[in-house]
Amino acid sequence: MKANIIAIFLLFPMLSFAAPGKRVGGSAQSTALEIAFRKDLGVIIRQLTQLEKSLLQHAAPAQVKQHFCSSRIAYKKVEYLVEYYYPHLSKIINGPALPYADGENSLSVIAPQGFQLLEEKIFTDGQPVQWREALSLTRKLRLQFIRLQQQTDPYGFMDAYIFEAIRFEIYRIIALGISGYDSPVALKSMPEAAAALQGLQQVLALYQPVLTDKNLYQQTMSRLMAGRIYLSQHPGFSAFDRLHFITTYANPISTTILQWQHALLLELPAERKILLPGAPHLFATTYFQPNGYSPNNESDPTAEKKILGERLFYDPRLSGNLQRSCASCHQADKAFTDGLAKSPSLDGNSTVSRNTPTLMNVAFQSKLFYDSRANFLESQVFEVVHSKVEMGGSLTKAADIFRKDSSYRKLFAMGFQGDDDISAEMITNAIASYLRSLNSLQSRFDQYMNGDPASLSATEKKGFNIFMGKGKCGTCHFAPLFNGVAPPYFAEPESEVLGVPADNRTPARLDNDPGKYLLYPISIFRYAFKTPTVRNSELTAPYMHNGVFSNLEQVIDFYDKGGGAGLGIGPAHQTLPPGKLQLTAVEKKALIAFIRSLTDTVSYQQIGSRLSGNKVSM
Repeated sequence: MKANIIAIFLLFPMLSFAAPGKRVGGSAQSTALEIAFRKDLGVIIRQLTQLEKSLLQHAAPAQVKQHFCSSRIAYKKVEYLVEYYYPHLSKIINGPALPYADGENSLSVIAPQGFQLLEEKIFTDGQPVQWREALSLTRKLRLQFIRLQQQTDPYGFMDAYIFEAIRFEIYRIIALGISGYDSPVALKSMPEAAAALQGLQQVLALYQPVLTDKNLYQQTMSRLMAGRIYLSQHPGFSAFDRLHFITTYANPISTTILQWQHALLLELPAERKILLPGAPHLFATTYFQPNGYSPNNESDPTAEKKILGERLFYDPRLSGNLQRSCASCHQADKAFTDGLAKSPSLDGNSTVSRNTPTLMNVAFQSKLFYDSRANFLESQVFEVVHSKVEMGGSLTKAADIFRKDSSYRKLFAMGFQGDDDISAEMITNAIASYLRSLNSLQSRFDQYMNGDPASLSATEKKGFNIFMGKGKCGTCHFAPLFNGVAPPYFAEPESEVLGVPADNRTPARLDNDPGKYLLYPISIFRYAFKTPTVRNSELTAPYMHNGVFSNLEQVIDFYDKGGGAGLGIGPAHQTLPPGKLQLTAVEKKALIAFIRSLTDTVSYQQIGSRLSGNKVSM
């Protein structure tokens, strides 16, 4: 669910204390920023105090709304620092207005709080301001900022991390800001994004004395100001041209900030990240690394392990009946799905419980399976091989078989540095290494975002803006990967409760698969499923965890109606907003056209042609 994004603090340490790079430590500029940050927190506190007074006095709703907007505008100016240095406060300050549960560490449900919930209490259309609840939330929020401002220890800002925080804020504006993720009711996304850019201007101005390249300084400030002006001149949520803003302003700003880092010798220590720190912007897909979620360095893919894993992927000797391979249900010509609502079970008399997901870009999912029960691809491989309904195999027995195969012994020795003592762990890692090579980030959309203006049609461009705007698709399928793992940290994947129907009959009835609830018996996890990628979905029909929708048109209609709630079958904790999107027929066609522009036919054709004859004989 949307609240899952705040769990990144478990994975993302307080970076001020990490090992230094060439010039990571503090400076006069970072010291000045600490002083400015404390003052900016005071501004937020004063704005929230005004909001609190207006709520106490039951002021005119327009006045209350204005005080709310002023408070969050003030916050947006320092959001880059709060989110980076205090990620554990994300939920408390500006987290989604949804209950949250960790599951892995606790079965407790944490009630939402912060700006987004407060926004709901103030801005709900056709409803009066919920005075008591709004007042309570405002007081809690103000006290949180007071505690942050009054902490006695230094904030510990360091130059290299400040600049990373700046670039992360650009990513956040793109994926979570202008998409409406963090202003879902008031839809003040553009003014708030402009405020965030203003905050970045202010911190960069502190570094002007140490930047010898004055042209770079002027270029950066000009781009930031131009972006702010564009946002101010186009405040309408649905009509905003996000594609133009990203390519004309956001991406170039990100690129210039990277140039600042190089000019100031602000290099960060090497870390395992999905998006490499050297990426010029969020859509530079060649900088996404598939080993970001692998367990450790020893598990990282190599060319030799990929070759071995590819052969194992097609080997039916991994199955109990020696007739089914991984490729039986993950077929290259269908983007590694099988085109079925649910695959046949091993006994041939029934089906598996859920639809076969694509393996394209699976390396960029931090959790696996529809219920997010596996943390690593190795674990997923192990579960599938040993599943009684899927493969019914034994990796221990398979290892015994492969030890007797001289060609396999050679491949394992090459893949694992001369070690030919084949083990179950080697098998899972080899297959996982192959899966991590199934990357598909060269679609026409990617080409457009990386400098080819002829790659997208006008309809596809319109579709992107609907996806990221009116259609609200981008608030769950985050750009640029368009899966449930959100920038800038790409940490915890989202799970959503959509209210998916069991079939296409009328009247509709809710599918009875409890989803993530089977893993963690928490009320808000009932009917929750991990958000899949939209990339290559042109090739992966049918859709949803149960394969209920046979084409993209049906999927769009389902969302347009408000999911299960719109069909009258919405579960108690549906996370998909129940309101109708009111998409026109033209808008739906444009949306589907954009989704099809995410098909990476280059990678798909290369993989398909290479593997079409790759069958292992007994």
